[in-house]
Amino acid sequence: MEKRKLNEIEYLIWSFGQPNNMSMAVTIDGELDKQRLRTTLDIIQKKHPMLWAQVTSDEDQGPYFVWDKIRKIPMEVIPRTKDDLYEEIVENEFITPFETGRESKYPLIRVKLLLSEEKSDIIITLQHVIGDGLSMGFIFRDLLSFYINPPNHIKSNEIVKSLENILPESIQNKIPKTARRFKVMTWFLKNIVLKFVRLKKRLFRRNNELFIGNTNEIKNSNFITHSWVLTREETQEFIRKCKMNKITIHSAICTLFLEDFPSINNPVNLRDRLSYSVKDTVGCFAGGLVFSQQYDQKRTFWENAKGYNKKLRRKLKSDEVFRIFKIISRAVPVEDIKKFGPIFVEIESNQKPFAVTNLGSLDKLNLITTAEGLRIEHIFGGVSSSFNAVILTVFTIQSRMYFHLHYYSPPYLPKRMKDYVANAKSKINKILE
Repeated sequence: MEKRKLNEIEYLIWSFGQPNNMSMAVTIDGELDKQRLRTTLDIIQKKHPMLWAQVTSDEDQGPYFVWDKIRKIPMEVIPRTKDDLYEEIVENEFITPFETGRESKYPLIRVKLLLSEEKSDIIITLQHVIGDGLSMGFIFRDLLSFYINPPNHIKSNEIVKSLENILPESIQNKIPKTARRFKVMTWFLKNIVLKFVRLKKRLFRRNNELFIGNTNEIKNSNFITHSWVLTREETQEFIRKCKMNKITIHSAICTLFLEDFPSINNPVNLRDRLSYSVKDTVGCFAGGLVFSQQYDQKRTFWENAKGYNKKLRRKLKSDEVFRIFKIISRAVPVEDIKKFGPIFVEIESNQKPFAVTNLGSLDKLNLITTAEGLRIEHIFGGVSSSFNAVILTVFTIQSRMYFHLHYYSPPYLPKRMKDYVANAKSKINKILE
C-alpha cells in the first residue's frame, strides 16, 4: 500500500478536526463543456498527488495518507437556476465535512459545476490538510489552462508523497519526542493563563459576546459571508499608498480591522522555509503568526499600519512561525490536540479569534481570464474553521481587490459583524480620499 504519515504541519491541521475546508467558486462567462471539464480534472489530479489522497489511521499508529484505490475527483453538475446560487453552495461546502477513513474511497476534494448557457460556476472544495490558499490558486490555474490547452504529457509532483519530515532541520531538532511538554503547557495554560484572561475580560469589558469552541458548538450554527470589492481605481490607489508608506498590503489590510480585532492570526507561506523545495506543488505548506496590537486613535491609520508592519516583519525574520511545533508534535494524540485547540485559540486571540488570509494577486499566478470565449467574471470563497473564528479572505483578480468575511452565527451577531465591516470600509474610504 502506498502511504505515508502526516508531517508536522498536516498533523496539526488534521488535529483541529472538521469542518476545516477551503472552498472557492469561479464564475465564467460562457457555457462550459462538462465532459471536457471532467477530463481536465483527471489531468490535474494526475499532476497533483494530494488530489488523490485520503486520510486513515490504525490503532497502533497515527493518521496517514493513502493513495491506493482512491477514485477520481467527484464532480456534480447542477443547473444554474440563479446568479447567486454559488454563494449558497460555497457557504454549505464550508461546513460540510469530508468522509475519511479506511472505508472512504474518494479524495479530500470535490467539485460542483453550476451550468447554464450564459454563465457557469466551478466550485472547488478542499479539506485543508491537502492544500493551502496558494494550492487553491494553483488548482484553478491548471484547471483553466488545461481546459483550454490540454497537455500531451503531464509530470506528477511525486515529491509530496515523501514529505513526512518537512520542517527545517533546526526546528526538527526541537520537536518533542513525547507528549510531556504538551501536557505541562496545557495544564499551565488552562489553570493559570486562561483563568487570568477570563478574569481580565470580566473586569474590563462588559460586553463579551464571543465564545470559543470547536465542532461540538458550531454544528448548529449558520456560516455567513459578508463580501465587498474595490474598483480597479481604488485597488490601484490602495496599493500605491501602501508602497508610498513603505508597508505591505497585508499589514494595511490587518490595520483596517485592528480597532475591532486587536489580536490577528497572520497565515504565513512556508514554501521557501522548508527542508524540501515544493514550489507550486499542491499541499498544506502554511503556518501562522498570532500577535496583538492596539489601534491607537491618537495616531493616523498609516502610523498604526507602520507599527503593525514593523512587528510582523520582526516576527517573520525569527523562527516564531514554527513555535507551535515545539509544543505540539505527532507524539501528542489527535484527541488531546482537539481538546487543547480551543484553549490555545482563546488565549492567543484574547477571546476574539480573527485571521486574515491574504492570497495576494491571483493575476500573478497567470490565471487565464479570457480565452476561447471564456472570461472569469469573479471569484468567491475562502476558508472555514473548526473553531468559532472570524476569517477574512482577501485576493486581487483582474486588478480588483476582493474581501470575504466569514463567521459562524451563533455565536457571532450579524449586526455586530456588519458594524465591523462598516468600520473597515470607512477607514478605506478615508485613506483613499
